[in-house]
Amino acid sequence: MDRHVSVLVTGIVQGIGFRPFCSRLAEYRGLGGSVRNTPAGVRLELYGSGEAVDSFLEMLVTECPPLGHIQSVSVISDHKEPEDGPAFFSILESEDGEENLVMIPPDIATCEDCLREMKDPSDRRFRYPFINCTNCGPRFTIIRGLPYDRPATTMEPFPMCDDCHGEYVKHTNRRFHAQPTACEVCGPSLSLLDASGKTLHEGEEALIACIKHLEEGKIVAVKGLGGYHIACLPDDASVEKLRRRKQRPHKPLALMARDVETAEKTVILSPSSKLILNSPRRPIVVCPKRAKSTVSNLVAPGHDSIGVMLPYTPLHHLIMEMIPVLVMTSANLSEAPIVSENFEALESLGGIVDVFLIHNRDICMKIDDSVVALAGKKPIMLRRGRGFVPHPLIINREMPQILAAGAEMKSTFAITRDKMIFVSQYLGDLKQMRTAVYYEKTLRHFLSLFGFRPRLMAVDMHPSYPCADIARKIVGNPEEILEVQ
Repeated sequence: MDRHVSVLVTGIVQGIGFRPFCSRLAEYRGLGGSVRNTPAGVRLELYGSGEAVDSFLEMLVTECPPLGHIQSVSVISDHKEPEDGPAFFSILESEDGEENLVMIPPDIATCEDCLREMKDPSDRRFRYPFINCTNCGPRFTIIRGLPYDRPATTMEPFPMCDDCHGEYVKHTNRRFHAQPTACEVCGPSLSLLDASGKTLHEGEEALIACIKHLEEGKIVAVKGLGGYHIACLPDDASVEKLRRRKQRPHKPLALMARDVETAEKTVILSPSSKLILNSPRRPIVVCPKRAKSTVSNLVAPGHDSIGVMLPYTPLHHLIMEMIPVLVMTSANLSEAPIVSENFEALESLGGIVDVFLIHNRDICMKIDDSVVALAGKKPIMLRRGRGFVPHPLIINREMPQILAAGAEMKSTFAITRDKMIFVSQYLGDLKQMRTAVYYEKTLRHFLSLFGFRPRLMAVDMHPSYPCADIARKIVGNPEEILEVQ
């Protein structure tokens, strides 16, 4: 007589290979049943011996995939079945619904397994700039809605080829149910455009030509995970040209270094800095400058520190194979949000860059690089963005749903739910119309994805701050509004 246990798992359990993990674990423990994504979390039906079920539930927590975070494991029902249950374990289609409790993972840097494949001439994804798997790649920036399945992402226009689909349905494969999985045959591709928008090269030729332009001192717009970067060599001539065109005379620019060893030639890295720099979140880390660095003083004039990051997409890794260090700064005009759409880049950056390295995978939610500094061994978040958002802050107190609408400058918002605080990415200065539009889109996205229905709202008392008006327009009339100054 089998034991039948129904379980609901909540936390960061979608988009990180959790269902394939459950399938492999069930097979290992000899259990039948099923797993499916639902708006409330991941639902499991387990059939088998009591010992095997108990072992499965224990290993579910202790062996959870590295990108996951289990908040709760709730046993909905537990009883004996008069007849044997299913002999096999299945991954079922996702279920729609109204109540969203699932936490969405942030975008994660390319894993070592994917990098090895990308560098292997015998692998079919050799030098493919969009390689990913269940352990890495785009998540928050491509998700349009829940449950997290390919049709609800910006990968919808790219149907899988037979080879990719074979990996996708094979439960022992690292890409089993990896929604962004693709290859050169069926996935996104690169194009190199001139400043007028004319296509110069495509595919591998676009990448090679882009690197050549950079080596010649040209300024290049590079489309990444959450938006565009503006890249150039970190020498006096290139940086002076970039500052003149962008009309940004003094503000520090970030660097991207090929690896930790290369970064150490430019900045002083503590053991804690190295850990954060090389983590799957891959933020910009602000570090003290080395006195004998070959990087131009124009990168961070008047500062004794520089923000540096490592490559976090396959495309970055391919570019940095040939160039050890680049200026890699967010592509935006002063205080405006980062540029993320191809037409927007051509329209607003044409007078700044010489060429555009673009791709045809849309960015649903634009997001800047995170910036971290260290006080001793303690990391201090200066700008919360890619790699951290939308992962919530976990607190000890149960909270009602409260929307804190934020301020006008350096704007973000935050929403509480249960024992979590969901902080938006850095949004910018709301005096800019584009930023106000970005703020509204992001707030609507958070409310929709997570099923938030704020009962309370905190807004700035200033009558001209647009964040308060936008929040009121979207949320309506909550039970109480607290005006703060």
